[in-house]
Amino acid sequence: MAPLLIVGLDGASLELIRSWAAEGHLPTLAGLLERGASGPLRSTIPPYTAQAWTTMVTGVNAGRHRLFDFWERDLELYGFRLTNAGFRAAPALWTLLSQRGRRVVVVNVPMTFPPEPVNGVLVSGWDTPGLGSAFTYPPELKGELARALGRPYVIVPGDARWMRLRRPERARSELLDEVVVRFATVRHLLRTRPWDMAMFVVGATDGAAHFFWHLHDPAHPAHDPALAARLGDVLLQVYRLVDEQLGLLLDEVGDVPLLVVSDHGSGQRELRAIHLNLWLARHGWLHFRAGIGGHWTAAALARLKEVARLVFPHQQLNWLRHLWPDRWRRRLSQGELFAGIDWERTRAFSEERRGNIWINLRGREPRGVVAAGAEYQALCSDIAAALEEMGDPVTGERIVHRVWRREELFDGPYLDRIPDLLIEVESPSQFMVHAGDRDGPPVRPLTEREIADLIVFGDHRMEGVLLMAGEGIRPGAALSGARLCDVFPTALYLMGEEIPALLDGRVVEQAFDPGWLGQHPPCYSHEGVMGGAPQHTYSDQEAQEIIERLAGLGYLG
Repeated sequence: MAPLLIVGLDGASLELIRSWAAEGHLPTLAGLLERGASGPLRSTIPPYTAQAWTTMVTGVNAGRHRLFDFWERDLELYGFRLTNAGFRAAPALWTLLSQRGRRVVVVNVPMTFPPEPVNGVLVSGWDTPGLGSAFTYPPELKGELARALGRPYVIVPGDARWMRLRRPERARSELLDEVVVRFATVRHLLRTRPWDMAMFVVGATDGAAHFFWHLHDPAHPAHDPALAARLGDVLLQVYRLVDEQLGLLLDEVGDVPLLVVSDHGSGQRELRAIHLNLWLARHGWLHFRAGIGGHWTAAALARLKEVARLVFPHQQLNWLRHLWPDRWRRRLSQGELFAGIDWERTRAFSEERRGNIWINLRGREPRGVVAAGAEYQALCSDIAAALEEMGDPVTGERIVHRVWRREELFDGPYLDRIPDLLIEVESPSQFMVHAGDRDGPPVRPLTEREIADLIVFGDHRMEGVLLMAGEGIRPGAALSGARLCDVFPTALYLMGEEIPALLDGRVVEQAFDPGWLGQHPPCYSHEGVMGGAPQHTYSDQEAQEIIERLAGLGYLG
């Protein structure tokens, strides 16, 4: 079998790809659409990077692989801790292939730090703390990359920082530079290593959507005609460069089986705020303590952190944080999330940055009050029913597509680290932390000032990209119903490998010619899928670097 190439385009939109391919902007992808099969790839709930990519590369849900988000609940207190690849509890595609003696090249896949030993090379991705960390396997590859590139490697572009500093030209340059460096790295590794499977992820497609959607869409309320005239459609520029670089790569590797995938899609950010703890309080399911000190402290801390990001260079900011004792930082972090909550009278709560709700369950939460069983089930039903009636304060239209109980989406040993209720909406970034005004509306349009202060204009969508090309695949086939967890078994099938029978995902058989499928039926094994890398906890400095990165993309705020 020919080697398999998996190209990850973070946050790529199938709608944009098809439209721009038809207009002649993306000749490489247009050719792949014509000779391959394509369709939407349904993301996880919520459709965020950490869970989505990990589900894709393990073939199982977050209750089994553990990485529900960039952070997970610390069930000993009302708080969270950062996660990384060391928490992953199921083997990734490259782990399994390495165990079977296949040679792999893995570059920039999110949630791959610290890099695990593989039969080949691995360059860790988004969750890497910085260039000073050991982000390659083998370790000496780090120096080789710097020499081969003739410049520093790029883990993530500095687009978020430059957008905060109101320098969109620099943000655009960072995005385009990341594309060039990513493909140059992959070409170097594929030229110099034998490989059976190569997978890499380009992050700029996601960053461009987050930071430049308002220039792409003239109807966006924050559209700036002068800036659009000066910068052009940055989103299109990034896609065109990806297409050009992909064409160069395919010219080198030849006609190999190919998967082009994204972890979620992209679209306009809804200019609305949903404050779930205020909403829960309005319904009597959450209570605040008397007084406003906790809220003012949280708001002041958030403002202080934002000013510090602009004033101090990043490394100096990390040094300053080390002057704070760890117990202070932990206490302030918990206060920032749940300032002023009266836990003895609170039956449900949210961290508000995601569309998730936890039940204050007795026996699980430190000060839980809701009994397991009938009381728990009735409360979940009442909250879900009320959420599904949530309306836009301007149009009156319903906001919530569906409220999921976690057991409907997840199973496995890490189910208790997943919120009890998950809220599916069109634009997930509308879930926002309330700024301390307990009397403010729980659902409201963003103010003109808030819109003017935005740096994130695009948002995630549930439908990503699946594009498949290679022997046996039906040219021009339109796919439907594919899920992220289906990529893992489909990749194994394309490589002629046995597929673990206990996966959540299944081979996307509709992409293949029936005759080919009949001659090459998928082979399944009873191989287990649990047991990932040993747990790795970030150092204080590493954790702060990741927190800064999350904040820049709007994941924390």
